[in-house]
Amino acid sequence: MIKASKNDPETIIFVFIDGIGIGLKNSDTNPFTRYGKDFFSALGGKSSFTPPGILIPADAHMSLYSTPPQSGTGQAALFTGYNTISLVHRHMSGFPPFSLRPYLKNKSIIHYFLQNSLKASVINTYTKKYLEILGKPRSERFMSASTMMQTGSGQRLLSVDDLLEEKSIFMDITNWFLRKELGYKVPEILPDESGRRLVRLASDYNLVVFEYFFPDKYGHDSEINDVEFIVDHLEGFLKGIWEELDPSRQLVVVSSDHGNFEDLSIPVHTHNMIPAIFYGCGQSLAPSFVREIYDVPRFLLSLKKIEFHENKKKDNPE
Repeated sequence: MIKASKNDPETIIFVFIDGIGIGLKNSDTNPFTRYGKDFFSALGGKSSFTPPGILIPADAHMSLYSTPPQSGTGQAALFTGYNTISLVHRHMSGFPPFSLRPYLKNKSIIHYFLQNSLKASVINTYTKKYLEILGKPRSERFMSASTMMQTGSGQRLLSVDDLLEEKSIFMDITNWFLRKELGYKVPEILPDESGRRLVRLASDYNLVVFEYFFPDKYGHDSEINDVEFIVDHLEGFLKGIWEELDPSRQLVVVSSDHGNFEDLSIPVHTHNMIPAIFYGCGQSLAPSFVREIYDVPRFLLSLKKIEFHENKKKDNPE
């Protein structure tokens, strides 16, 4: 394991939260205004970011402002460092489009870390049914960006068996969806304990990525009275991470691909800036580095002295 220095974290924990932006103060339409506490009140216009660390507003448009940012291009940018709009020339929704898949397979941050003899993995749990789907022909069209990043790196997707051995975390944080909706007999876990578990798991790696997509799912078609649990789960989860983290040798990064959840008055994505939160070893360098969504992974690579190559037409990862 490479030891940490002042600006070189031994471990980076990258928490990707799908569909959260920095919204206006409005308790009728912004769940972060109504329910946000330490970590998310700043996304609800109530206060500045108060926990240890820094929050940097980042732009997810990648210079294309005519339409709101989308998941297909946003997540590919967030996991590779590439300006994906310069590659496909429009915001693209859903799963990663065909033309961006090679970048997630062969140019992701996990791929870069592994190439440099560092340990890196997506730490999410996958169900047996989903793993079976991915084992069928042409399954790539059902792969999220993080899933494609993990499989493209040549590593297996973690299963419920791994979760039972406390080696992975399900995307719902507490296992409530896994238990009640999918019928798995697994123990429920409190949000803060799940956050502490993530930090303990991360100690075996130089980089771990965890994805939570409920804000985007609920942001498309929900009422504000239905989403308090999402903010509570996230607040508790991050509280556990912050309490367990050793900021002298570890870094936690929280970011998103586009806005949505912070404005329930509309069922579509927003044009709002997205949060890029940094706490721990190396955080002081982030403000001078991060402006755009794709700067987040580039910054993480720079902390480990891994060179990133700018977009070029001849740069074809295939």
